[in-house]
Amino acid sequence: PQRRTEHTTITVDHIMASAALPLLFPAVKLGNAWYGDGGVRLTAPLSPVLHLGARRIMAISNRYARSRREAEESHIHGYPPPAQVAGVLLNAVFLDLLDNDALRLERLNRLLEALPEDKRHGLEPVKLLVLRPSVDLGKLSSQFEAQLPRSIRFLTRGLGTRETKSPDVLSLILFQPDYLRALMEIGEQDAEARSEEIAEFLSD
Repeated sequence: PQRRTEHTTITVDHIMASAALPLLFPAVKLGNAWYGDGGVRLTAPLSPVLHLGARRIMAISNRYARSRREAEESHIHGYPPPAQVAGVLLNAVFLDLLDNDALRLERLNRLLEALPEDKRHGLEPVKLLVLRPSVDLGKLSSQFEAQLPRSIRFLTRGLGTRETKSPDVLSLILFQPDYLRALMEIGEQDAEARSEEIAEFLSD
């Protein structure tokens, strides 16, 4: 429901609109309408490709999978600063939804695989591979906070980004060149480490 498809050529403006977090970055005008980050309303991130008929999906998440030991460690001392609260809220919008959608798809796949083909009503399992960063991007982003413009840095530090070990809110708003280069290097290394798994997934 409430879906509309429009054929167009993807430009830099589309990319800028996709990265325009509400209240943080300006919306971008495309045609006769203004657009921002669609992830805010995309409650089922895998839905668009499923509606396009995808039979396998390689999803790239920017959520670091913490070990049990890391999860049990306290990232703050005392009452959570606003940066910690903002990070939780943004994660709920941009990270948790992909994890939840992936879990639903995996459960549906298991259900379909357990059913005889004549009972599936045309539905088939969809292969899914989720790739995650090998490092905590929140912690990584804190190393580059000093490169932010002074006004933005004043705001982030006022929110308490230095009072938490993993300022996730920074990782979502930081677009400094050095940070982006670090992200690309990590992405290349992580993909190389799982190259055989990726090749098998794409060729199977």
